[in-house]
Amino acid sequence: MLGLLGITVVAAFLAPMARDGKLARNAAIGIRTRYTLASDEAWLAGHRKAAPLMAAATWAGWAMLAGAAILCVLGQFGVAFATTGAGYLAIIVLLMVSAAKANKAARDV
Repeated sequence: MLGLLGITVVAAFLAPMARDGKLARNAAIGIRTRYTLASDEAWLAGHRKAAPLMAAATWAGWAMLAGAAILCVLGQFGVAFATTGAGYLAIIVLLMVSAAKANKAARDV
């Protein structure tokens, strides 16, 4: 559950920065593809396009964490484990799709 919390917090931190254009092109964080790294304009276009799905990934993570926590309180540890796994899957899929959208937007610049 801690890993899901970590990836959710990172997505929650990056999504508004990407949406608002406050995430400058860098070597450490963000959607780093050949096209998004090509220029500052491509970087911003890509991250703005990806931001809604990054926000959706954040909400999916929080929802799955809340569900898993409730299930743990109810003693349903196996189901809580499965819920955490579903949360990982949801976030990974949403972030991969957001990266593909960002790459396309950056390529179109």
